[in-house]
Amino acid sequence: MRILLFELLVLTCCTTSLVVASPNILMIAVDDLRPMLGCYGDVRIRTPNIDRLAARSILFERAYCQVAKCGPSRLSLMTGLRPASINVFGHSNKEVNTFRKRRPDAISLARFLKNNGYETRSLGKIDHDGWQIAEDWSAVPFAGREKEMLEVYDGNKAVGSSVIADRFQCPVMQSPAVPDDYFFCGRMTNEALKIYRKHDSEKPLFMAIGYRRPHLPFVAPKRFHDLYTSDESWLAPNPNPPIRSPVMAWFNSDGYVGAAERFNVTMPDEPSRDDWKSWNGFEMRSYLGVPVQGEINQNLQLQLIHAYAACVSYVDAQIGKLLNEVDLDNTIILLWSDHGWHLGEQSAWGKMTNFEIATRVPLLISAPGLKPGPTKRIAELVDLYPTVCDLLHLTPPSHLEGESLIDILNNPMGDDNSFALSEYPRFKNQWHGHALRTNQYRFVQWRDKESRQITKRELYDHQTDPFETKNLAGFEEFGNIVSKLEMQLNEVFR
Repeated sequence: MRILLFELLVLTCCTTSLVVASPNILMIAVDDLRPMLGCYGDVRIRTPNIDRLAARSILFERAYCQVAKCGPSRLSLMTGLRPASINVFGHSNKEVNTFRKRRPDAISLARFLKNNGYETRSLGKIDHDGWQIAEDWSAVPFAGREKEMLEVYDGNKAVGSSVIADRFQCPVMQSPAVPDDYFFCGRMTNEALKIYRKHDSEKPLFMAIGYRRPHLPFVAPKRFHDLYTSDESWLAPNPNPPIRSPVMAWFNSDGYVGAAERFNVTMPDEPSRDDWKSWNGFEMRSYLGVPVQGEINQNLQLQLIHAYAACVSYVDAQIGKLLNEVDLDNTIILLWSDHGWHLGEQSAWGKMTNFEIATRVPLLISAPGLKPGPTKRIAELVDLYPTVCDLLHLTPPSHLEGESLIDILNNPMGDDNSFALSEYPRFKNQWHGHALRTNQYRFVQWRDKESRQITKRELYDHQTDPFETKNLAGFEEFGNIVSKLEMQLNEVFR
């Protein structure tokens, strides 16, 4: 009997060890999601399911993307390389193909896990649309229809699913009274649940599911829209460009010059500061229902923020369905967004800046045996790949440039002298902005493409100015701080 009990104990210990060593992985990507979530202290928003996940996760209060644009950010995260090594800052398929030919060693996180015995499945938007590598996945990615991002409700179509709108004839927001799975967001969740229920437990599963909302257009079923009553308290507390800030810092419409021509308007080549404000946020202005140029009045701003919140709650409901299906005790869960999103802050709408609001992202990591709690220690999305390697006790590929967050997961309250790096080009790459986020400061330098000379600088003190309303660079009393941060930044971006 003693021998039998000993053998059972050994078998139990071995089984437990295997489960911990090869847990399933659920990676949830949410497009354009700023930390506008209940678990991040936003009392207005209804996100009970993400909040439920946060309660069993390490919640990173200060996590940052490397580029505030969908494709480059995701490419950095999935390859574990920094943008400077990838050299892709837009959505050019040619540039992506060039990078992959130049760096065949930079296998994706999905390929790495597949090579290490995982069944890898992809649904929705993980890589940027059209950038998937079929061999990274164990089955054909469930990516949706072409241009699925532009799905809208068609009132003339009584039954069926959504329709794909013309990009420049697409309403900026809708709230039709339809079920969740009328839109791809709900249908994708249903597909993910089918995969879970059919999964062969002999292989651990890496499920990557990417929700396209709250990306524009802000379309969600009416029941989520009805959760909210917005008022003036929802408006951005910092609606103007920061004092003494360069135009390239906050003007995020430079990539839409061609789109403006479709509306028979021409953006001025050398506008004044006020002129730039009237053109800012053209990604959103190119949707129907928003002025192409000029003021976006407060009533419309509130409607847009309201619709954005509805999309966040719509995605939250789908995440809740996933959490109800997942074996939480044997699953690593990663929830992240590719970048933040301006809702009128610094006069901008959308992403594509180096400000805190565009680069700070929600990041939750839950894993078996991990004690949950918040951390103020700084993290970057490029760190996720090596972190997964450490959680699985696998030797990471040699090409990775991020740093594992395993120390933070084990010691979330520890000291933090780290920093985050972000970058964004402006005006057809004429200037390149490099941003450094430390515990106290955000420092940005803008380099001229041809001369490589620094032409503009920004400094924001988050202890006294958390909304980044005043650029302190250039003031004599901050000269030493600027010099120190610039030296630190130059060590990275030579």
